[in-house]
Amino acid sequence: MIDTVDEFQQKHVSHSTVEDKDLPFHCPPRGANKWNMHPKVFIKFDKDGKGSCPYCSASYELG
Repeated sequence: MIDTVDEFQQKHVSHSTVEDKDLPFHCPPRGANKWNMHPKVFIKFDKDGKGSCPYCSASYELG
């Protein structure tokens, strides 16, 4: 389980793939320990299937 924003960023900032079953997708993602993280933000994906979180800069790609 991810407990802090730093741990979350270390696991997700580089790149994470989002599957169709996860849409609509938000950051922090399902399963993250959210009590000490930023508010839930739904991620918008561009035409290339890429998106990022405006709070923590985690990047995501539709796969």
